Amino acid sequence: MSSPLAIAAVTAVLKDLLNDGLLNQDLSSIGSFSVTALPPDRISTGQNEPNQLNIFLYQVTPNLGWRNAGLPSRDGNGVRLTNAPLALDLHYLLTAYGSQDLNAEVLLGYSMQLLHETPVLTRAQLRTVLGTPAPPVDGVISPLPAIFGNLNAVDLADQIELIKISPVFLTTEDLSKMWTSMQARYRLSTAYMASVVLIQADALGKAAPPVLKRGSDDRGAKALAAPFPTLASVQPAAAESLPAMRLGDDVLVTGTHLDDQGTLTAVLENSRAQLVQEISAVADTASKLTLHVPSIAEDADAMHDWAIGVYTLKLRINRPSLPAWTTNSVAIALAPLITVSPLNAAPGTVNLSVDCTPRLLPEQEQQANLIFGSRAVQPATITQGGPTDPTTLDFTIPNVDPGEYLIRLRVDGIDSLPITITGSPAVLDFDPQQRVTVA
Repeated sequence: MSSPLAIAAVTAVLKDLLNDGLLNQDLSSIGSFSVTALPPDRISTGQNEPNQLNIFLYQVTPNLGWRNAGLPSRDGNGVRLTNAPLALDLHYLLTAYGSQDLNAEVLLGYSMQLLHETPVLTRAQLRTVLGTPAPPVDGVISPLPAIFGNLNAVDLADQIELIKISPVFLTTEDLSKMWTSMQARYRLSTAYMASVVLIQADALGKAAPPVLKRGSDDRGAKALAAPFPTLASVQPAAAESLPAMRLGDDVLVTGTHLDDQGTLTAVLENSRAQLVQEISAVADTASKLTLHVPSIAEDADAMHDWAIGVYTLKLRINRPSLPAWTTNSVAIALAPLITVSPLNAAPGTVNLSVDCTPRLLPEQEQQANLIFGSRAVQPATITQGGPTDPTTLDFTIPNVDPGEYLIRLRVDGIDSLPITITGSPAVLDFDPQQRVTVA
């Protein structure tokens, strides 16, 4: 890790990198130049403006990848446990000034190419610039002078992360706000980010003694709790290829440790409709249980207690003398059940009436449409009866040619299932009661 000098050290290394890189180029045509690390408002501009390249640290932000490393660093009594690193990203503004036409563009172009070809500050570069002693010459060690005097920042070269340099392309609005806040004359600029700098204190944390035994006789602790049930998926029990369940269907829930000794209750929640249904559940095996969604014939209130849409299913476990708790959630859609009439019509304009179970919510009426063959049709009228009556939608389909047309009702992107299921294993076929013959 690095010392608090790391921020200044990165700036110094970048300044040295740019200065050495430009000196290695033949820039005699633009005259002398300098590389600085000053705030832009302290640089002279105007008639006597020099050829100058300036790198200015304008912002420091936390590094998201390292932000929570080593936390918590103190216990409840304030005693230090670890030395959490301060992880920072440094944001620089690279600005070019020129005494003549195009001089600034030349300096900026060469410096951008140099940073493009040096995307990482190597450990050797950092040690050279920050004052590591040079190799002996004629048996005499001649240490390079440290740029911070008696303070040493060479530990930046030893931090676990290398420092990467990447361009940041600011918008015109960002540049305008930045230069206005600095109260300086705008000059051609580009931005870069140096990531990541890790600063860490030298204070020692609390060190626990090594563990020699795991409980009495080195046998470890006794686990009294059973593994928690966990849900993996939920799907219609009739066939795994079905995309949604319907009222009256059985639902297969898979997971692990479902044979819990407590009382299981399946909780199905439709957050959009703000509806919650609870169904008693008994596990078939440790990895599977089956639920039954009531039909209208079994529960007339299911017409308004359920709604078309996406449900999340979770299990609530109740054990004697213990608080109830719930498992994770898995999602399943509830598709509409429809009844179509008439099933036979003459070519031309076809008028159809569709009863939808369960009832449509008021906000779903604008989202409902009929898929007639491959054509989507909006309802002409929608009739809502009593709480236990289905929603009736009337459709007018013009210019219908002779043929057979499969009928589906789409609500909130969920289609009714125009199928029948027979046999075991399940065999799927199109439902003749959801097919209109035009002849």
